Amino acid sequence: MITLIGTSLAKNGLVFTFNGGSTKCESCRFKRTCLNLEEGRKYVITNVKRVTHKCPLHKDGTVQTVEVEPATIRTVVETKKAYKGSTIIFRIPECMGDCENYDICHPEGLYNDDKCQIEEIGPELVCKNGKNLTEVILSH
Repeated sequence: MITLIGTSLAKNGLVFTFNGGSTKCESCRFKRTCLNLEEGRKYVITNVKRVTHKCPLHKDGTVQTVEVEPATIRTVVETKKAYKGSTIIFRIPECMGDCENYDICHPEGLYNDDKCQIEEIGPELVCKNGKNLTEVILSH
Protein backbone atom coordinates (compact mmCIF):
# COMPACT_ATOMS: atom_id res chain seq x y z
CA MET A 1 0.00 0.00 0.00
CA ILE A 2 1.17 3.51 -0.78
CA THR A 3 0.64 6.34 1.70
CA LEU A 4 2.25 9.61 2.82
CA ILE A 5 4.10 10.27 6.07
CA GLY A 6 6.09 13.18 7.49
CA THR A 7 9.51 13.30 5.82
CA SER A 8 11.33 13.11 9.16
CA LEU A 9 9.51 9.82 9.90
CA ALA A 10 10.01 8.22 6.47
CA LYS A 11 12.49 5.45 7.33
CA ASN A 12 12.43 1.78 6.30
CA GLY A 13 11.34 -0.39 9.22
CA LEU A 14 9.51 2.37 11.12
CA VAL A 15 6.43 0.94 12.84
CA PHE A 16 3.58 3.38 13.47
CA THR A 17 -0.08 3.41 14.41
CA PHE A 18 -2.35 5.24 12.00
CA ASN A 19 -4.56 7.56 14.05
CA GLY A 20 -6.47 9.25 11.24
CA GLY A 21 -6.25 12.76 9.92
CA SER A 22 -6.92 16.29 11.03
CA THR A 23 -9.90 18.42 10.01
CA LYS A 24 -7.34 20.42 7.99
CA CYS A 25 -6.85 17.31 5.81
CA GLU A 26 -10.42 17.48 4.46
CA SER A 27 -9.55 20.04 1.78
CA CYS A 28 -6.15 18.57 0.85
CA ARG A 29 -5.77 17.09 -2.61
CA PHE A 30 -3.61 14.26 -1.19
CA LYS A 31 -6.06 13.09 1.48
CA ARG A 32 -7.04 9.94 -0.45
CA THR A 33 -3.40 8.83 -0.42
CA CYS A 34 -2.52 10.14 3.02
CA LEU A 35 -5.62 8.85 4.83
CA ASN A 36 -6.02 5.47 3.10
CA LEU A 37 -4.97 3.31 6.07
CA GLU A 38 -7.26 1.74 8.67
CA GLU A 39 -7.47 3.87 11.80
CA GLY A 40 -6.03 2.28 14.94
CA ARG A 41 -3.91 -0.25 13.02
CA LYS A 42 -0.11 -0.62 13.12
CA TYR A 43 1.93 -0.46 9.93
CA VAL A 44 5.60 -0.85 9.01
CA ILE A 45 7.33 1.16 6.28
CA THR A 46 8.81 -1.23 3.71
CA ASN A 47 10.01 1.24 1.07
CA VAL A 48 10.67 4.98 1.03
CA LYS A 49 10.05 6.70 -2.32
CA ARG A 50 11.73 9.92 -3.44
CA VAL A 51 8.46 11.75 -4.05
CA THR A 52 7.59 14.49 -1.52
CA HIS A 53 4.70 16.94 -1.19
CA LYS A 54 4.14 20.06 0.87
CA CYS A 55 2.10 19.58 4.05
CA PRO A 56 1.54 22.30 6.65
CA LEU A 57 0.70 19.76 9.39
CA HIS A 58 4.18 18.21 9.61
CA LYS A 59 7.01 20.03 11.37
CA ASP A 60 9.31 20.01 8.35
CA GLY A 61 6.49 21.08 6.03
CA THR A 62 6.62 18.02 3.77
CA VAL A 63 5.35 14.46 3.52
CA GLN A 64 7.07 11.63 1.71
CA THR A 65 5.60 8.77 -0.30
CA VAL A 66 6.15 5.37 1.34
CA GLU A 67 5.05 1.78 0.90
CA VAL A 68 3.63 0.15 4.03
CA GLU A 69 2.22 -3.17 5.13
CA PRO A 70 0.43 -4.24 8.31
CA ALA A 71 2.93 -4.67 11.14
CA THR A 72 3.25 -7.84 13.18
CA ILE A 73 2.07 -7.47 16.76
CA ARG A 74 3.34 -9.02 19.99
CA THR A 75 0.54 -10.31 22.21
CA VAL A 76 -0.70 -13.47 23.97
CA VAL A 77 -3.02 -16.34 23.11
CA GLU A 78 -4.24 -19.31 25.08
CA THR A 79 -1.37 -21.79 25.28
CA LYS A 80 -3.50 -24.58 23.78
CA LYS A 81 -3.91 -22.44 20.61
CA ALA A 82 -0.25 -21.39 20.30
CA TYR A 83 0.98 -23.21 17.17
CA LYS A 84 3.31 -21.49 14.73
CA GLY A 85 1.61 -20.99 11.37
CA SER A 86 -1.91 -21.54 12.65
CA THR A 87 -4.72 -19.08 11.98
CA ILE A 88 -6.70 -17.82 14.96
CA ILE A 89 -9.45 -15.36 15.78
CA PHE A 90 -7.85 -12.90 18.21
CA ARG A 91 -9.70 -12.33 21.49
CA ILE A 92 -8.56 -9.87 24.16
CA PRO A 93 -8.43 -11.82 27.44
CA GLU A 94 -10.59 -10.65 30.32
CA CYS A 95 -8.26 -9.57 33.08
CA MET A 96 -7.47 -7.13 35.86
CA GLY A 97 -6.01 -3.75 34.92
CA ASP A 98 -3.25 -3.94 37.52
CA CYS A 99 -1.52 -6.96 35.94
CA GLU A 100 2.09 -6.68 34.71
CA ASN A 101 0.97 -8.37 31.46
CA TYR A 102 -1.85 -5.90 30.76
CA ASP A 103 -0.09 -4.13 27.85
CA ILE A 104 0.84 -7.32 26.00
CA CYS A 105 -2.66 -8.77 26.54
CA HIS A 106 -4.26 -5.56 25.17
CA PRO A 107 -2.03 -4.73 22.18
CA GLU A 108 -2.40 -1.60 20.12
CA GLY A 109 -3.50 -2.36 16.57
CA LEU A 110 -5.54 -5.53 17.16
CA TYR A 111 -9.25 -5.85 17.82
CA ASN A 112 -11.48 -8.68 18.99
CA ASP A 113 -12.42 -11.03 16.16
CA ASP A 114 -9.39 -10.12 13.99
CA LYS A 115 -8.29 -13.11 11.94
CA CYS A 116 -4.53 -13.52 12.50
CA GLN A 117 -1.71 -15.93 11.80
CA ILE A 118 0.79 -16.93 14.47
CA GLU A 119 4.26 -16.08 13.12
CA GLU A 120 6.38 -16.80 16.22
CA ILE A 121 5.94 -18.47 19.59
CA GLY A 122 7.43 -17.02 22.77
CA PRO A 123 7.43 -18.00 26.43
CA GLU A 124 4.41 -18.82 28.56
CA LEU A 125 3.27 -16.02 30.85
CA VAL A 126 2.10 -16.05 34.44
CA CYS A 127 -1.52 -14.87 34.50
CA LYS A 128 -3.10 -13.54 37.70
CA ASN A 129 -6.43 -15.02 36.58
CA GLY A 130 -4.91 -18.48 36.27
CA LYS A 131 -5.14 -18.64 32.47
CA ASN A 132 -2.47 -20.48 30.50
CA LEU A 133 -1.15 -17.82 28.09
CA THR A 134 1.74 -17.86 25.63
CA GLU A 135 3.45 -14.87 24.07
CA VAL A 136 3.16 -14.78 20.25
CA ILE A 137 3.85 -12.56 17.26
CA LEU A 138 0.76 -12.22 15.06
CA SER A 139 0.23 -10.96 11.55
CA HIS A 140 -3.18 -9.97 10.23
